[in-house]
Amino acid sequence: MRTFLLLTLTTILLSGCAENESTTPITNSKLESLAQPTPTCTSQDFQGGSKWITGQLEAFKKSEPAEAYSYASEEFRKANSLQDFAAIIVSQYSMLLDIKEFQILSCEKNGELFTFVLKMVDNQSNSYSMEYLLTFSNKKWGVEGASVTLKVSS
Repeated sequence: MRTFLLLTLTTILLSGCAENESTTPITNSKLESLAQPTPTCTSQDFQGGSKWITGQLEAFKKSEPAEAYSYASEEFRKANSLQDFAAIIVSQYSMLLDIKEFQILSCEKNGELFTFVLKMVDNQSNSYSMEYLLTFSNKKWGVEGASVTLKVSS
């Protein structure tokens, strides 16, 4: 389990240095619109992955762990049970259970992996920057992992 999380975080950190091209971010908040370079994702990639992430975040907001787990990739679900998933969220990503607003800022594609950068605010007004790692396989998106890259307390 730790090896998988470490591998996921390493992959996220090593993904994507490329030429710049901007796109319009998907937003579910009143957060300022901040378009970041997305040189390797098509508009279709950005829209599809953003909808998938939004679905999972909405499931977290509704306290629906099984629904949130359904957004995980097939590989993640093979390696982690629903109980493992819930334990990871509660112990390492509890802010996902208390989201006030979020905004998906950018997408980078590196091989078969997509890294999406998000900004979110919880109900205590703490701000977080996160990276979501997704795959697109057999015409279906899947969350491989996520990491908090920055937390700014209120």
